Amino acid sequence: MPGTPRIRKRAAAVLAGLLLGALTFGQLNVNADCACGGGELEIVFILDCSGSMNHTLATLQEQIKRFMEALEGQVRHMRAAVVIYRTKEYNGRQKKLDVLPFTGDGKAVADFLRSQTAEGGGEEIIETALTTALDDLKWTKGARKVAVLLGDEQGNESTQAKCMLQARAMREKGIVLNTVTASQTAWIYWAPANNTSWKQQLAGMGEEVKRTFKLPYYVDLAEAGGGIAVSSWSSKELVLWLLAFGLGMNGKDAKDKIDVDKYLEWAKQRDIDDAAAEKARQAEGPGAPLIAWVKHGGEWQVPHRAEMLLAHIGGRIELAGAPRMQTLALTDDALERYPVLYVSGHGPVMWTKAEREALKGRLERGGFLFADACCGDAEFTKSVKEVLAEIFPGRTLEKLPPSHPIYACGHRVERVRRSE
Repeated sequence: MPGTPRIRKRAAAVLAGLLLGALTFGQLNVNADCACGGGELEIVFILDCSGSMNHTLATLQEQIKRFMEALEGQVRHMRAAVVIYRTKEYNGRQKKLDVLPFTGDGKAVADFLRSQTAEGGGEEIIETALTTALDDLKWTKGARKVAVLLGDEQGNESTQAKCMLQARAMREKGIVLNTVTASQTAWIYWAPANNTSWKQQLAGMGEEVKRTFKLPYYVDLAEAGGGIAVSSWSSKELVLWLLAFGLGMNGKDAKDKIDVDKYLEWAKQRDIDDAAAEKARQAEGPGAPLIAWVKHGGEWQVPHRAEMLLAHIGGRIELAGAPRMQTLALTDDALERYPVLYVSGHGPVMWTKAEREALKGRLERGGFLFADACCGDAEFTKSVKEVLAEIFPGRTLEKLPPSHPIYACGHRVERVRRSE
């Protein structure tokens, strides 16, 4: 293909040696934050997007991608969904009810939220939103399931009764329902309609009550749903509670153990790094296809950051542009351009017959398969060996001796360690 460097078998082996060395010397942080015992996490944000919720929506739009990245290292696999709801009277350009199904793609979640605007007023369809989250989303059996309701108004008595039933149904289904009162605007709506309670709370706490106010109805919902009810006056508070929900912490532990300032510094630096990387990519052109991160039907999206690895390799070998890593299926036509195929995960790999045939053909044409059993997972190792035995019958995997050139290509590898 014009403009694409041809990397033959020997060059692919050189790349594999660099990959092995980089993994060994800590350039690619695949396993360091991977907690096998963490299992899977599924979290849905049920968000009131009526006109008064601008502040909460803006915080989610800004933070959701980094929030998902921060939690991915704590679990095997994380997926998020969003249910947006507005009011019965709403007839604007957006939907009264809008849903993003579960996805592990933080950018997709961020893009969906950025497509929303807070607008409209009237009676909110909160009961429809809760029903959608409970019944229409495809929850995974065995995953830790979390729902987060964010709003600033409570419905009428009829609506409240229906929502209480849904909260209890969530709990029975293993979904923990947490509630966040957007207290800046919730107090403004609630206080005039509850004059006696308002005066009692104001007398007991003074102006601080406005900062810590939680809708009584939201408190009841969280109790019925097995979660916690919190108030969010500022973006910083909302970030704290979102992290707490994702980590499964109670209110006290969240305040004691989560350093929001440190998280925000990290998120800001990630934004800077991503902007710099994008600028560099644009300056250098499309780059050189190098590593295909291969998908499979099992759990392949392990915590994985490759920026340091690619920068390291780019400084060691000469390529026609910056080295590039792309997520591909074995049947994607673009796979032919990538000399190194990287596959990882927990549990068995699951490739179709067509994918196995494509893998065989790619390896026969000089591709190099690097299979990484995340956290030393035995099922993954066993299944990869079985696939290779199937597509290359009569041939066996052999352990390379320490004197093999691959261990001295780019780095001298004498000892391999695995993060615990």
